Amino acid sequence: MKNKEKNILKRTILRSILLVLSIFSLVIGILITVEGLTNNKEKKENIVNYETGGKIEYNVTLKDNDFYDLEDINTKNIISKYLNTLDINFKYEFSSSKALHSNATYSLKMYLINSYTQNNNEEELWRKEYELLPETKITENKAVVYFEKQISINYDEYNEIARKFRSESGILTNSYLQLEFSINNELMEETKNISFGDNHVLVVKIPLLENITSIEKLGEFNEKENLYNIEKIDTNYLQLSIGILLLIVSIAFMITAARMFININEVSKYITEQGRILKRYGDVIAETTTKPDLNNLDVMEITNFIDLINIEDELRIPILFYENIKGKESWFIIIHNTEAYRYILKAKTKSKKT
Repeated sequence: MKNKEKNILKRTILRSILLVLSIFSLVIGILITVEGLTNNKEKKENIVNYETGGKIEYNVTLKDNDFYDLEDINTKNIISKYLNTLDINFKYEFSSSKALHSNATYSLKMYLINSYTQNNNEEELWRKEYELLPETKITENKAVVYFEKQISINYDEYNEIARKFRSESGILTNSYLQLEFSINNELMEETKNISFGDNHVLVVKIPLLENITSIEKLGEFNEKENLYNIEKIDTNYLQLSIGILLLIVSIAFMITAARMFININEVSKYITEQGRILKRYGDVIAETTTKPDLNNLDVMEITNFIDLINIEDELRIPILFYENIKGKESWFIIIHNTEAYRYILKAKTKSKKT
C-alpha cells in the first residue's frame, strides 16, 4: 500500500510540474501572439538633413539735425522726430543635404493698427492693410532655396495718418505699423515621394506717435531638422504563427496534465478507501489473486459496502477481495449457493478499462 501511495505521490509531482510548465507556455504563447498581431513597430530611415533660417535686418536714415548721426544713436531705440526712413530686409534660406523639389511662395503685407487700452485689455479700433509685395512663387529643384526682400518705410507718412486718426476720433490710441513677411515653402523628396512644409511669418513692429521708436523683431528662426521615412510594420506573420502554434501545444499539454492530475486524485481516493476497508474489515475479508468465476451465478450488485457487511454477518461467509483492475477497480464478493453478492470499488477516472 505504501508503495502505491509513493508512486501516486511521484506521479502527482510530475503532473503538477507539467501543468505549471503548460500554463507558463500558454502565457508565453498568448504574449507572442498578441505581439505578432499588434506589432506596431516603425522602420525609421533618415532621408535628408536640412537647416532653415529666417532673419530680419534694418537700416535707418535720419533727418538733418544738429545733434545726432547714425554713429551716435542706438538704431533699436530711435528718437522719433529725427527718424526719416526705415529700410527693412527680410531673408530666408533653406539648405538640405540633397536636392529637393521646392514650391515656395512669399508675400509682404503691412498693417497700420490703432487700438486702445481699457481695463488692462488692448482692443483694436481700426486697421489699414497695405500690400507691399504681392504673393510671389518660386519653383526650384536644388539643395538651397534662398531669397531676400527689402522694403523702405517713410516713417512720417504713416505717423501722420495715425495722428490724423487720433485727432479726428478724439481717442488716445496706441498706433503702430506691423509688417508680416509670410513664407510658405512646400518641399518634396521625389525618390521617396515624401512631402513636408516649411512655413513661417517674420514680423516687424514699429510704434507710431511715440517720442522714442523702439523697433521689435518677431519670428526670426534658425532650425536644424532631419526628414525620416517611417514605415509601419503592422503584423509579424512569423511571430504570429509561432505564437499560435505554441498556444495550441500548450493548451493540449495543459488539458492532458489536468486530466492526469484529476485521475491521480481519484486513484488516490480509491487507494485510500480500499486501504480503509481492508484495515477495518480485514477479519472478514479474504484476498484472492484468482478472479472469481461468476458466469453461472446470479450476481447481485451491492451499492453500499455496509450492506455487504450486513450480508456477511447474516450468512457468516467471508468476503472475497479481488483487484480486478490494478489501482482502479476492486471486487468484494460473497458467494452463497447460486448467488453472488458483489460490491465494486472504482477509481472515477476517465481512462478506459483494460
